[in-house]
Amino acid sequence: MSDTSSAKEEIKRAADIVQVIGQYVQLKKAGKNFMGLCPFHAEKAPSFTVSPDRQMFHCFGCKKGGDVFAFWMEYHGVTFPEALKDLAERYNITITETFSSGEEKERTRIRETLFNINEIAAQYFQEALGQSGGNPAVEYLKKRALPKEIISEFRLGYAPDAWDGLTNFLKNRRIDMKRAAEAGLIIPKKGGGYYDRFRGRVIFPIFNLRSQVIGFGGRVLNDALPKYLNTPETLLFHKGEFPYGLHASHKAIRERGVTVIVEGYMDLLALRKHGLQEVVATLGTALTHDHIRKIKGYAGEAIVVFDSDEAGRVAALRSLPLFLNEGLSARAVVLPHGHDPDSFVNKNGLSPFLALLEKGAPLFDFFLDQKLSGGGDSIEGKVTVLKEILPILAQLQNRAQRSLYAGRLSERIGIKEDVILSELKAAAKGLSEGGLQKDLKDRMAASSAKQRIGDVQLLNLLVHHPIAVSGLLDTDCTKLLTDATTSQIVKRIFENYRQGGRFSPERLEESLESEEVRIRLREALVADSIYSDHEVKQAVREIEEKVRQTKMTNLIKAAGGDPEALNRVLLELKAQEARNH
Repeated sequence: MSDTSSAKEEIKRAADIVQVIGQYVQLKKAGKNFMGLCPFHAEKAPSFTVSPDRQMFHCFGCKKGGDVFAFWMEYHGVTFPEALKDLAERYNITITETFSSGEEKERTRIRETLFNINEIAAQYFQEALGQSGGNPAVEYLKKRALPKEIISEFRLGYAPDAWDGLTNFLKNRRIDMKRAAEAGLIIPKKGGGYYDRFRGRVIFPIFNLRSQVIGFGGRVLNDALPKYLNTPETLLFHKGEFPYGLHASHKAIRERGVTVIVEGYMDLLALRKHGLQEVVATLGTALTHDHIRKIKGYAGEAIVVFDSDEAGRVAALRSLPLFLNEGLSARAVVLPHGHDPDSFVNKNGLSPFLALLEKGAPLFDFFLDQKLSGGGDSIEGKVTVLKEILPILAQLQNRAQRSLYAGRLSERIGIKEDVILSELKAAAKGLSEGGLQKDLKDRMAASSAKQRIGDVQLLNLLVHHPIAVSGLLDTDCTKLLTDATTSQIVKRIFENYRQGGRFSPERLEESLESEEVRIRLREALVADSIYSDHEVKQAVREIEEKVRQTKMTNLIKAAGGDPEALNRVLLELKAQEARNH
């Protein structure tokens, strides 16, 4: 067995997939499995299933699934070698570096190089901040009243106002300058050479959930523009993917079941300084689906804090469809005029800020308040509000939720609920041609599923009761299957059994090449068994009988009207019955 396979199997034995995934997704017991909202797509009703018996996960919505390695790779956006290394370190399992395909190994090597360069750059910025002698960044942070503990915990730094400070530092460390440019730290000159991207700025390292530096944000110390500058898109950093501070706040968020979302770096750091731990920031960008999907794995509710200016109100209104579509309950808090969270909490303390959070209105009600207060109380205004809100509500897949919001909308704007529901139905129908195609596809799939009931039963029997495999091995039961995908799985089960005298349902997935086939297998594995243990023998006998009847039917059809051929078929049938008795 290779080092990769050995380490992988050892990690699988040591790791509990429910415990691993449960750190990032809120799971609830559902029969023998656990379920939660999928972290990989928008949904309001849980379809993300984790099986402790099979040590696998599967989402019936987006169809992603697999073992603990598949989850780690998908959630953290890493390669298999990185996932293997991360989990090996987590469970104190020793591995060597003799694994991975060439292409995957090269991608892993590049990512590790970029992480190393980011770490070296973070150290450079931290050291620059610690240097005395009129350091403007030190004076800025003193003015913002940030204590040393916060500065150290979040590894704040300073990019000196020089064109080649970091560039020369990296050269002296013999860093590959091309890779440093790929990390977004330096920029190529037209005539050759490089210059620093971040100059004359306070530096805020940006971390992933494993506390690795994936990028940087920098704030100017004068009136230069842009005021804030972030790392560009790189192999490690994707704007709008990670909320700032989640690496430090996720435990507190999980404990309290709520997260406070603010806009800027300093907003978060000021709140942390005053003792509010369950807070994340959006890096100065608009909220994204990725932000909310990361957050909802830890919290059942979000409180979004907006500035009182027009931009803050616009941001609040734009966030409503994101929260509705992701199924995360949200409230909105608008700060008093002239304040952001940083200035408010530094002036008034944490208690008044917490009081504002307590009074936060549900985001849907806040949306209506803002729209109606802006001249929306007239008939024309109400129609405008309806035009804006109905397409958002029409995207909700949960009909009960859609109906509840329609009722609240009716109360607020004084339009009969049946009128709103009628308009909502029309809006839902007219969403897009794609939506209609999906509906047609779903109905066709449902029809196809009815036709495959025999396929489902046979596959369910084999994966949940492997003892049935030996009884059906030589029965030609695959001829009963009408679905090519299920047929591939059943044939592979029999092949594995013939080769080794047994088969492992959990390891079967690794031998399947098509993702469509793997999806079908995972759905069968995480489903409940149709048969109890004492019904297995009877099920095998029924399938044997069905195979025999099918064979005879085909033989009779083949004989046609030939009396002699038909007589041979009847004799064969009689002989088989005698052998069975």
